[in-house]
Amino acid sequence: MTLLSDLQKRIHILDGSAGALLQDRGLPSGHAPDLWNLENPQAIESMHREYAEAGADIVITNTFGASRLRLAEYGAEGRLKDINRAAVRLARRGAPGRYVAGDVGPLGGIMAPSGEISFDEGVSIFREQISVLVSEGVDLIVIETMFDLMEMKAAVIAANDVRGSIPLMASMTFTADGLTDTGTDPVTAAITLEGLQVDIVAANCSIGPGPMVEVVERLATATHLPVAVQPNAGLPKNIAGKTVFEMGMGELASFGPSFVKAGANIVGGCCGSTPDYIRQIAGELKGLKPESRVVRTSSMAFTSATMVVYAGEGESFVKVGEKINPTGRKKFAESIKEGRLDMVLAEARKQMEHGATALDVNVGVPMTDEAMNMGRAITSLQNVVPLPLVIDSSYVSALEAGLQVYPGKALVNSINAEQERLDEITPIIKRYGASVIALLAGDFIPEKAIDRVKVAEKILRHLEDNGVPKERVIFDCLALVVSAMQEGARQTLDTIRMVKQEFDAPTIAGISNVSFGLPERKLINNSFLGIAIGAGLDAGIVNPYDPDMTHAVAAASLFSGRDPSCRSFIDMMETKEEDSQEKKTGPVTTREKVNHCILEGDKESIVALTQQALDEGIDAMELFVDVMTPAIRHLGELFAQRKKFIPHLVSAADTMKRGVAVLDPILKAGRGGKEDKGTIIFATVKGDIHDIGKNVCVIMLENFGFNVIDLGRSVPMEDILESAKENNASIIALSALMTTTMMQMKKVVDEVKAENLPCKVMVGGAVVTRGFAAEIGADVYVKDVGGVVPATEDLMKLCRV
Repeated sequence: MTLLSDLQKRIHILDGSAGALLQDRGLPSGHAPDLWNLENPQAIESMHREYAEAGADIVITNTFGASRLRLAEYGAEGRLKDINRAAVRLARRGAPGRYVAGDVGPLGGIMAPSGEISFDEGVSIFREQISVLVSEGVDLIVIETMFDLMEMKAAVIAANDVRGSIPLMASMTFTADGLTDTGTDPVTAAITLEGLQVDIVAANCSIGPGPMVEVVERLATATHLPVAVQPNAGLPKNIAGKTVFEMGMGELASFGPSFVKAGANIVGGCCGSTPDYIRQIAGELKGLKPESRVVRTSSMAFTSATMVVYAGEGESFVKVGEKINPTGRKKFAESIKEGRLDMVLAEARKQMEHGATALDVNVGVPMTDEAMNMGRAITSLQNVVPLPLVIDSSYVSALEAGLQVYPGKALVNSINAEQERLDEITPIIKRYGASVIALLAGDFIPEKAIDRVKVAEKILRHLEDNGVPKERVIFDCLALVVSAMQEGARQTLDTIRMVKQEFDAPTIAGISNVSFGLPERKLINNSFLGIAIGAGLDAGIVNPYDPDMTHAVAAASLFSGRDPSCRSFIDMMETKEEDSQEKKTGPVTTREKVNHCILEGDKESIVALTQQALDEGIDAMELFVDVMTPAIRHLGELFAQRKKFIPHLVSAADTMKRGVAVLDPILKAGRGGKEDKGTIIFATVKGDIHDIGKNVCVIMLENFGFNVIDLGRSVPMEDILESAKENNASIIALSALMTTTMMQMKKVVDEVKAENLPCKVMVGGAVVTRGFAAEIGADVYVKDVGGVVPATEDLMKLCRV
């Protein structure tokens, strides 16, 4: 019996935490646990044996940090194969008869666009480790503790390249509000991961069992895939110099039945859990079988990193904005040719404001590198609008360039029945987990509906034979030009009905085509749209700026089962009334435009706008202090409210950095002069190589005029103190994201006091709490990156007293 079939019959127990257990057995603080696979194999084998004897059905290898980048922090990257091989063998010996899961943690660096690791490099790093685990015969691959969907995508694609039939579990880490630190919710994660062909979706770490019950429930209602959960034992505290999780193992285990009821097939533990927890939860769940689920079903879904759009029977009509397209638009095409994306981003914002539910992105301009343009456009758009994107190109290279930098489940526009197109597009749809628009044409466009349906059957058969299921396909039934092909245009409506009947699949059409060559085109387009929705059309590529189109969709939805109780129509009419009384206005003055530009992370426009402000006579220091700085402050507030996320902060900070670069020559020349705000030593503590939060903090503080010396990741206490002395630092800022490294903070604080150094210590990170900061004697606790600037400013005032 295989693991996946076994999961349908009974609840499986996954093992618990390794870090704390190994530290109790002598693992030095800050030492890589993975190295003990070679240095102290008896301790690793014993750990697996304890978990197996306690009742674990699945044990996870001690390889969370055994990838090239993370091992490089210890100079051990050359031992990668030996470490991973030994880990699998030790798990087999310690837990005979149990499933052995090969563990893969985050890269230990930051992927583009926020960081320097390209998508291809990320895939390569993950593939290198996973290949070793696969070659050693693991029963399952577990990719865990991911908060960035882009990094998870790279890891899953790497696993798919080498795993063969070995099952794959993908586990995201969510905070107490049910979102990752990049803004992804459980439903979006589940749908995206299902598209990438994972076998089990999961949640682990970050939060205790209470909030995680709802996360499990949301995962389980979004997919039929098995669900796994590994909660922490609450939040850690510093007690007598040790990191302690105060939640008892009995209390933690008591949540087991709630997880199963919520939809979990696998239950284990993360930070703070022990073999005693596994023993108790195995008893709690003995004899329980997986619950039957009510899963939201729809023919097709596509996502951004933070949103899902469904297309299908009974779902809201999908309005795909068509305006990011240079065809017939000279200025738009010229902006792309010049390497500018300001018009692309402006159209994206405007279409979203006018009610588009997704955006088609076409940047095809003759004599340009369309693949490069597409990659840049898709990267930039993600920080400007949350809407899912439709990647639209005739060139496979451009489609793949867009898919490589897109964290969600994109919709590809399009495939058709030409064999060459089928052979080119199908592999990338499968590899990147995308949905696809299937154009019902081949070498020519069939006039009759019956012939278009035959084309649909050919495309669908090819996709399914090559691993792309029907649930990822939406059929473009071809809205033909009624002035030239009247019968063909009428046959489109029959095609919509027949595709729905024959394949139970969603349909889409480009609406503006029908009216070409006729007067009053909007009237024709919207009349056809209403009729087509009545025939079963689920989505349209439309002009969202046309209010009559919006009204036509809303009215037609009343008669097509898409607006139960007429609620959406009524709400839209009420909103229309309010908007007519109080019209919203965008930024008008150059000051407002600069502020808005930073807030939206518009890196494409900031340099020109900053220069425009200077040309208008606005003082450089005034621009920095009164225009740019408030934008970053406001973004920090939005981050604290969970309305903006780490990618937005990174993009906004980079935008401000570009703007400040324009001001720098003037500020340095003494026109207002930039104030020396003091020096900060910033480091992730020894043993901890998570640094995305630290990196964002550094960028933001530098933009505010602080002199920040970034020592990097896994920095020994001695190096931190030496740098503080050499640079006469006012503040030492420390970050930690692992419970096993938290106590390194205390060592630094204690040594600062012992040496009576004239600097304050600021601490933060996902596992750090206000209580922990107070217990170790830190001067300031920073909850998140959004609060780092005000906390630093307040602390700097104390330094000067």
